[in-house]
Amino acid sequence: MTGGNDRRVVITGVGPVTSIGIGAGPFWQALRAGRSVVEPRQLHLDFGKEVQIPMASMPPALPIIKPHHEFLERQDYAGYRDLAYALAAIDLAIEDARLTYDRANNTIGSIQAFEAPGMERAVVGLFETCATLSPDKPPQVYEALAPQYYNTQGFLYVHVMGKAFGFHGFSTSVHNACSSGMYAIELAAQRIRCGETDVMIVAGGEAFDTAVRIEWFRQLGLYAADATMRPFDAQSTGFYVGEGAGALVLESLSSAERRGATPYAEYVGGRFAQQGWKHSIPDVRANRLAGVIASTLESTGTSPESIDLIVPHGASTPTSDGYEAVSLKTSLNGRAKNAVATVLKPHVGHMLAASAIVELIGSLQAMRHGCVPATLNSRPTSGKLPVPLATETIEKEVRTLLKVSTGFTGHDAAAVFRRVD
Repeated sequence: MTGGNDRRVVITGVGPVTSIGIGAGPFWQALRAGRSVVEPRQLHLDFGKEVQIPMASMPPALPIIKPHHEFLERQDYAGYRDLAYALAAIDLAIEDARLTYDRANNTIGSIQAFEAPGMERAVVGLFETCATLSPDKPPQVYEALAPQYYNTQGFLYVHVMGKAFGFHGFSTSVHNACSSGMYAIELAAQRIRCGETDVMIVAGGEAFDTAVRIEWFRQLGLYAADATMRPFDAQSTGFYVGEGAGALVLESLSSAERRGATPYAEYVGGRFAQQGWKHSIPDVRANRLAGVIASTLESTGTSPESIDLIVPHGASTPTSDGYEAVSLKTSLNGRAKNAVATVLKPHVGHMLAASAIVELIGSLQAMRHGCVPATLNSRPTSGKLPVPLATETIEKEVRTLLKVSTGFTGHDAAAVFRRVD
C-alpha cells in the first residue's frame, strides 16, 4: 500500500455488547430511546463481606454469549466474562462488516483494550481458596492460584482472541486505563497505513465479579453517590461502572471498496499524551489535553468550525469533567459554532478500558443515522462545556466527529472521525 486510498483507514464493522443492547441495531435503538439499566448488584468485597453496588450489569445466561463461554471453558478460561463479552463483540463486528477470510492464512491482526485482564478471576480464586483453609493447615494460596495469576497478563487474552478467530497478523494489548481503546485504534490504524495488513480488529471488555476494584473508586469519592451519572453537571457526584464489550473492524479504504463494504467513518487520526502527574487526578495546570486536542485538529486538517459532534470522556467527576471542559474551551477557542456534545456513559456505565470503543460505536451510529443521543440526567443550564450539551435526542447531520478520552494515570487522547461519502 503506497498511497491514495490505501493509506486511508475506515471502520467497516461494529460489535457492541452492552447492558442496554447487543448488536448494532438494538444498541442504537436503546441509545436513541434514552435507555439505561442501573441496578444494585451484590458483590464480594472481603472475606465474609458483601456489598451492594449500583452498576450497569450484563444480564446472565445470554444465548449469544454462551458459545464463547463454552469455548473459554475448553481453553481453561472458565468464568472470564470480560473475555467472553469481547469475543462476542468481535463476532458481531465481523458479521456487521460482512468480512470473510481464510482462518489458516491471513494477516488480520488484533489489539485488545483491557484494564485488568484476568484480575477478577484471580481475586475470586483468592477468596475461594482462602475460604477452604483451616487454622491447622499451612496456606498454599500462591501455589493454588498460580495459573490464575499468570492469566492476568494481557498477552494471554491476545492469544485467546487469535485462537478463537484465526487471526495471524500483528497482535498486542493496551492497558492505558480508560483511554486504552483510543490507543488501540491508533495502533491498529498504523499497521494498516504502513502496509502490513488491510484489516485489524480492536476489542475491549469489562466485567465485575467482586467489588475490589470498585471499592477503590468509592474510597476516592469517584463513585456516584446516588447511582446517577450527571456528566458536566454541577450536581455530579461521580460515575458507576458498566459491564460489556465493544469491537471494531478497521480496514484500508481500498480493501473496503474492493469488498463493497459501507464504512461507518474514516479514522482521520489522533494525538496522545502522558501527563506524568497523579494516579486519579488530572494535571489541570499543565492542561496537556488542550494541546492534544489542538494537535489532533491541526494534524488531521480539521477546523473547529467543521466539527458536528463532540463526544467527551465525561466521567462525571467534578475534577475530570472540569479538566475536559477547560481543555475543549482552550483548544476550540470559541470556533466550534456548529458542534454539539453528548456523553454516552450514563447509558451503559463506565466500562473503563472498553469505554472509548463502546462510546465510539454509539457515535458512529449517530453519524450514520443523523441523530445525536441524549446525555442522560444532566441539565443544559448547568453545563461546563463550551458547546451545547445534548440533553434530549436531536436530529442532526454528523459529518465530523471529535472523540476525547482522558484516563487514570494521565493518559490523554483525542481523535477525529469523518463520514465517507
